[in-house]
Amino acid sequence: MPRDTYSVGYDDAAAEFFGRRRAATHARFFLSHLTRGMKLLDIGCGPGTITVDLARLVAPGEVVGVDLEPSQIELAQARATAERIENVRFQAADIYSLPFENDSFDAVFLHGVLEHLSDPIRALHEVRRILKPGRVLGSRHADFGGFLLEPAPPPLDQFVPLFERLMLHNGADPHAGRHQLRWLIEAVFTQIAMSASYDCWTSTPEQKRVTGRFLQSLVSDSDFARQLLAAGLADRGLLEQLRLAFADWEKNPVSFAAEAWTEAVAWKTTNAEVD
Repeated sequence: MPRDTYSVGYDDAAAEFFGRRRAATHARFFLSHLTRGMKLLDIGCGPGTITVDLARLVAPGEVVGVDLEPSQIELAQARATAERIENVRFQAADIYSLPFENDSFDAVFLHGVLEHLSDPIRALHEVRRILKPGRVLGSRHADFGGFLLEPAPPPLDQFVPLFERLMLHNGADPHAGRHQLRWLIEAVFTQIAMSASYDCWTSTPEQKRVTGRFLQSLVSDSDFARQLLAAGLADRGLLEQLRLAFADWEKNPVSFAAEAWTEAVAWKTTNAEVD
């Protein structure tokens, strides 16, 4: 099977931006379901900041973080070493073919992954395979139909549509969040509890500065920009206009950005219930 394309890319700016995510903010909906001694798998671990937090919570239980991209595994391992977290390990792996036995984990965490896949239901079936019967999945995924960007005069009004068109071009679903419940049901998960939340990208002056710099990099010198060019969805002139517009946006005292997410806590039925 061909590898799915991650529309955001793995540039340093993206890794730095996503490296600010922590379990207290991005896995909050799932934390009450975790207990010490659990064996946990974090799929799509990226630079590992959420993973090491989860490892602290379930210690001495083993935590494994996997990501398709080897460069992210290197960053995650460096993070764990720097924070002296010894009950976590990282390895490159494909969500469609996880290198673990059936019924291996007490908990699985899945964050920001399904919206970038061409076959999310197949991926969820694989997640269910390695989860122990009666055990729990925490799943949080974005929905770009709810992305908030203010102010967004031209050309900034084109940013979210461009992002969505690139994801569609790559075979992914920019509105994955709203489909998550249906996908989980089709993958035979049960007792599904849904919620929704926003990540505010501009909650402090420092966070707005970081966001502005990230967005400027994203539309200029990044894998995301190169994908847009290669797909014929934008030209260099438009991307430069976007970069300059985001530079002005960063300095604007009323600028605001927030990303919409849906969250699910779901359970693998026992083998007897499935049969």
